Amino acid sequence: MQITEIFFYFSVVVCFLILTFLLFSLWKSKPNSSSKSNKNTSSPTQKNEAEVLEVFDYLGTKIIHENGTYTVNQKGKITTYKSWAELPVQFQKMVKELDNRSLQKKSGDYFLETINGIYYLTFPDGKRKKYKSLSEIPAHIRKAIGK
Repeated sequence: MQITEIFFYFSVVVCFLILTFLLFSLWKSKPNSSSKSNKNTSSPTQKNEAEVLEVFDYLGTKIIHENGTYTVNQKGKITTYKSWAELPVQFQKMVKELDNRSLQKKSGDYFLETINGIYYLTFPDGKRKKYKSLSEIPAHIRKAIGK
């Protein structure tokens, strides 16, 4: 055998090993991705609702609480905090105030939250109702909440 033949056979073996490795890795990852896609297609809303826990909107400042982390969007500047303790006091006060307002049974006013594009309206008596769009909310209530 000559040097060129040895080099040729060696390169064929290396290509075969690389191809085998790639096919094996694709084959191994394919069943996992298909099982995930089956779970996602059966209940896509459950997955979204489980990930986003709370969304707060306080005079234009949006605070999202997701799996223990807080993401704050204040005038276009987005900051992420890993825990409640890291969240600055001004944002903690905003979250507490919005929590108290949404839980009050007889506050005398309406409270509107938007979570994942769905509008949740808290009535003065403490009941909550879900609306798919802002136009579904009665006009007198939209006027009371300023929308």
